[in-house]
Amino acid sequence: MMFGTETHLRDGRKPGCWRGRIGALALASVALAFGAHAQSTRPGWGSTPYHDALGTGVTFRVWAPNAASVYVPGQFNNWSTTATPLGKELTNGVPDGVWSANVAGAAAGQQYKYYLNYNGNGFWKHDPRARWVVNCTSAVGANDIIYDPTAFNWAGDSLAAPALAGLVIYELHIGAFYDPNSGSSLPGTFIDATNRLDYLTNLGVNAVEIMPIAEFPGYYSWGYNPADPYAADNYGYGGPDGFKTLVKACHARGLAVLLDVVHNHYGPTDLDLWDFDGWTGGGNGGGIYFYQDSPECCTPYGSRPNYSNQPVRDYIQQNFQMWLDECHVDGFRWDTPGLMMNAGSTFINDAATLITSITGMIQSNYPGKIDIAEDVTGYGFDSTWDLNFHSYITPQLAATNDSNRDLTAVSYAVTNNTLFNFAAGLNRVVYLESHDIVGDLNNGVRLPTAIDANTPNSYRARKLSTLGAALTFTAPGVPMIFEGQEMLENQAFDSSLPVDWPKTNTYSSIVQLYHDLIRLRRNLDGDAPGLQGEACAMLQVDNANKLLAYRRWQSGTTNQAVVVIANFAGVARTNYSLSFPQAGNWYARFNSDSTRYGADYGNIGSSVVTAQGANPTGALTIGPYSALILSQLPYPQLTVSRAGGVTTVAWPTAFSGWVLEAAPSPATNPPAWVQLPAAQYSTNSSAVFIHVTASAGDGFYRLRSP
Repeated sequence: MMFGTETHLRDGRKPGCWRGRIGALALASVALAFGAHAQSTRPGWGSTPYHDALGTGVTFRVWAPNAASVYVPGQFNNWSTTATPLGKELTNGVPDGVWSANVAGAAAGQQYKYYLNYNGNGFWKHDPRARWVVNCTSAVGANDIIYDPTAFNWAGDSLAAPALAGLVIYELHIGAFYDPNSGSSLPGTFIDATNRLDYLTNLGVNAVEIMPIAEFPGYYSWGYNPADPYAADNYGYGGPDGFKTLVKACHARGLAVLLDVVHNHYGPTDLDLWDFDGWTGGGNGGGIYFYQDSPECCTPYGSRPNYSNQPVRDYIQQNFQMWLDECHVDGFRWDTPGLMMNAGSTFINDAATLITSITGMIQSNYPGKIDIAEDVTGYGFDSTWDLNFHSYITPQLAATNDSNRDLTAVSYAVTNNTLFNFAAGLNRVVYLESHDIVGDLNNGVRLPTAIDANTPNSYRARKLSTLGAALTFTAPGVPMIFEGQEMLENQAFDSSLPVDWPKTNTYSSIVQLYHDLIRLRRNLDGDAPGLQGEACAMLQVDNANKLLAYRRWQSGTTNQAVVVIANFAGVARTNYSLSFPQAGNWYARFNSDSTRYGADYGNIGSSVVTAQGANPTGALTIGPYSALILSQLPYPQLTVSRAGGVTTVAWPTAFSGWVLEAAPSPATNPPAWVQLPAAQYSTNSSAVFIHVTASAGDGFYRLRSP
């Protein structure tokens, strides 16, 4: 949700922006016999191009139950307000408030708008179902554009959204994610964003969560003020084809697309849905799309849609279907569904019914798609943002003195869904940065800045912020980071301020740390399956030494647990005795004190810890402000030999399903690993091996779990 500083009236409209119930222009043809105009028998809402045996053209259909007449002026009729009337549709011989007509002279790409009459007055309105608009204002030329939703070339588009257990989310804002023309006073576009998708793939995330893109006023906005809910923003971002191009490009790189959607309020400005057909409805007004009476009518951000009205419920549910069917999105993040259902102390049952209907529809008709709520659990949602996780963790990371860090608070946040106070699992999304937390409109602060406001790139800021990252990627839940977080971004999120991409070079070691954590969280090397489990138990909460340790595992499995140790002190701990779930060797899979992540780090930390005894304990060493992640699964051992100008790389047959990758150097960020073709592998009784020519054999190799 966007929190701003502007003053709004109780129904969410800005002072001075009241729209009036109807326009001032009188309609001259009130006396026309409207029953003579034929309704369309073709399907489709808004403007729907048709091509069939009976001809070509466009079907227009709109819900306006209180209008006396509806016309569709456009480029196809020289913008006549009388030439192209829509006919009343009938249900069982009775008008149902819907108007439609087939217009043979209309075609995709032409502009149009609706012209309605109410009580003898005529006024212009945007099409509530327009997929494409010039912009959402009421200015001359701010029209809708006929769009063919079937025309985009989706050939080759295919992606199964990741299961929650393997999901890692990157939240981004289209306008600020990547803007190659940042000095032009224009935001980044959908197409611009495609130029940074390879970076995200190399980083390792497998889903992008895109902040709202429905058409909004102006060039710059967080997007939580939708004016045209069906239209992918055209004025700033590049319209529906631009968005589809981005989705297809994401899918080609294995990135799922989760779209942030807003249906708890609309507007408050440039909102043609307001008093759409001229009828205000009394009370606080708003007409057919909105509640008129308090408290249901009003939210702090704009007017609440009328969920008790079936056409409005259809409008909202079909909006979800449009994004799924026409734009191939892989799921949604719902902006404050709690605000849909709660108007102060009044619970809106119709909103709860609608939410459950939509999530049920998605589960039934779109298996594998994802529904994430911001602030409620249940109602068919797959997961929910843990809105309080950061408020438990960040203060402990940002404390000036180590003695003030409360590991009891950290322990609680790791093991519990802090928003609802029950055991943590995939029922929550965990993060330390989001648009709300670090956004300028909320006076937000980036985590490194919260830790060290004067020098957010200091040793302490880097160490503690990445310690927080380690907690995020190892706590039960679906991990999420916000754009720029992985490159030590210290500037507050601003919709007009692009991500500072040179920081990927300046802080390449921090990018590498996030890359390695994400790889571990997704278990891409097969050595940390416990991180994808739902179970978590504390092994140590040592407030005296400021050390926390916990076990992560999947219920019903053995020998797959992961142990996470976090040192919240600015000094190293050596020979620290810790209880382990099982005896044997525990191998370090990640050490945030590695010089790989900072030239000024100490490379302090155990590489192997041996746990012994009936109640297994082991002595470990961990660096200051550092995380160690351990598991018992041994790494497969590669054997590299050279003879006669040929390099042979071999590994045990127990890992025959793994793939071999090569890189000229592992020092690049991220390393340029390339998979060697499996067709070149050979197998004997004990090993899988590949022969590489001498010219290609001077490099580095690794095995990766597919």
